[in-house]
Amino acid sequence: MALTDDERAVLTARLASAEAALHSLMVGKATVSLSYDGESATFSQTDEAKLRRYIADLKSQLGLGCNPYRRGIHA
Repeated sequence: MALTDDERAVLTARLASAEAALHSLMVGKATVSLSYDGESATFSQTDEAKLRRYIADLKSQLGLGCNPYRRGIHA
């Protein structure tokens, strides 16, 4: 199913927010919060895997691959 421009914009904004939140966790912030469509979620460092799954789901919805080995990037 193809995304509309509006749906793609919303998912892209959510992805950017989630990736920024993950970065904050990775550099030592104890908790981060995300808000969208009147919903909010708070993640702590112990929720890193959950946040990574959310990012992977958003990328999947956008048709973006999650392969860390593409373009010479190595995990």
